[in-house]
Amino acid sequence: MTAELRMLGIAPGGDAGALLARMEALPGPPMTLLRAGSIAALMQQAEAPAQALLLAKDRAGLLKKLAALQRRLEAGCMAGPFLPADPGAATLPAETWPALLAAQAEAAARALADHGGTHQWDVILRWSPDSVLGPARDSLRGLGRAAMAATVSGLLAEVRMARLAALRAALTGRVLAVAEASPVAEDTGVGLTVRVPAGGEAAIEAALFAMPGELTKDVAADLRGPLPPLSFAAARVAAVPADAIDRAWSLLELPDAVAPAELQRRWRGIAGRLHPDHTGPEADPGRFAEAAEAYRLLHSLAGAGEVRRAALVGRDACRLLLPEAR
Repeated sequence: MTAELRMLGIAPGGDAGALLARMEALPGPPMTLLRAGSIAALMQQAEAPAQALLLAKDRAGLLKKLAALQRRLEAGCMAGPFLPADPGAATLPAETWPALLAAQAEAAARALADHGGTHQWDVILRWSPDSVLGPARDSLRGLGRAAMAATVSGLLAEVRMARLAALRAALTGRVLAVAEASPVAEDTGVGLTVRVPAGGEAAIEAALFAMPGELTKDVAADLRGPLPPLSFAAARVAAVPADAIDRAWSLLELPDAVAPAELQRRWRGIAGRLHPDHTGPEADPGRFAEAAEAYRLLHSLAGAGEVRRAALVGRDACRLLLPEAR
């Protein structure tokens, strides 16, 4: 049975050995390091299919595995520049990884430089239901069960929405980004996930102090972090259908075998003809966008060596999806 590796993240190659030792010292499966150009990928053994099936039925065991995985990811982001991988979308057969990383080593290095120095924090506000319902106790007397439940629910929701809106307004402009999804779903709690530069949690504290006093009275703030920026900048592996490779090859009018330099030259020639700013008869924004995506796809699969159409067409491939530049 083919062993699989799960990528935890990408780090600068120079310090990767020390980071590997630090992460592997934490509980979890055995780890290994795959180097490609100036970067290195931190990998750990993935569960065998039978073990993964058992874990899916064992909630306690699954939570323990996830906690161990999170600790390793936290160690990665605390060590310095670290681009995390989505744990649910970064597992492949071990023999697939070296070529995949080599093909996108330069792009991975750029993504690491752009995103690796940021952290993610969960900013959570909680309060007692009595602080909301106490002042309204007189108005609740005499209500029937259904009416009381609806009134209580409405009062709690009103406070939640007001505090969430105020928290979002205070954070916006002080942090790099705010995620849409909330890290909590509680009657008496709200939260937002934010992204800041490494060591930039003072911006979060400043935002909390900037909130209106009437909305922070009797409220406790909980900051969870630093975490790797999984909600904002995670690497993922995606399958590339064989027909997509065939279409890309045809769009770029490539020969049966092409070296990276020739692939780039062909793309530049087609881009010059199709670019919407070009005044020639072939200028076409739609075809330009399709050709650009075709080039990105084949460039990500080509690596440093010659790539042959026959080697790719007729089988599915994988590519590493990296976060875009900020």
